[in-house]
Amino acid sequence: MKEGADRIVQRVVDDAHARAESIKSEAEEKAKTVESEARQRATRKEEHILEQARKGAAEQKGRIIGVAQLETRKDLLAAKQELIGEAFQKALDELINMDDRTYLSVIRDLLLSMVETGSETVIFSARDKERISDDFWKEINETLVSQGKKGKLELSQETRDIQGGFILQAGGVEMNCSFESLLEMKRDELEPEVAEMLFK
Repeated sequence: MKEGADRIVQRVVDDAHARAESIKSEAEEKAKTVESEARQRATRKEEHILEQARKGAAEQKGRIIGVAQLETRKDLLAAKQELIGEAFQKALDELINMDDRTYLSVIRDLLLSMVETGSETVIFSARDKERISDDFWKEINETLVSQGKKGKLELSQETRDIQGGFILQAGGVEMNCSFESLLEMKRDELEPEVAEMLFK
């Protein structure tokens, strides 16, 4: 009887061991599967994060390059504008510093082209007022008469703070024919040509 009970107990123990081994084996397999899936998910997540980081870095790099290019263009434009400004200033300096004979010839031609009636008053800078002779006025007025205008152009006792050229006054209205004003008026028209010469 005892022998039968021992066999039953042994069988139960053997079955329990077998069942335990099976459960253990299943658990190990499941653990391996879970670990493998976790590793795959982690790898995918890592790749996704790296891809997002690469995209973010590329976008940021693009933005930085774009801003740098914009700043470079702005700096280049500012430098070009400065050089153009210097070119116009140099032209003005050359006009102002012409020798007297050439300067008076330019003033004469400018006066004859700007005078309408021949009875205007001409205002110069203090420096230019000293350069104008009586003979210059006589010749100008004679030329105006030959053009059918009054030959009564007068030199004002007043002077103005201009660098060259003159102010033409008639009936309380003034026309600014200073070299700086004439260059400024022509600047928009001349700037493309100056830029082309400077930046071929």
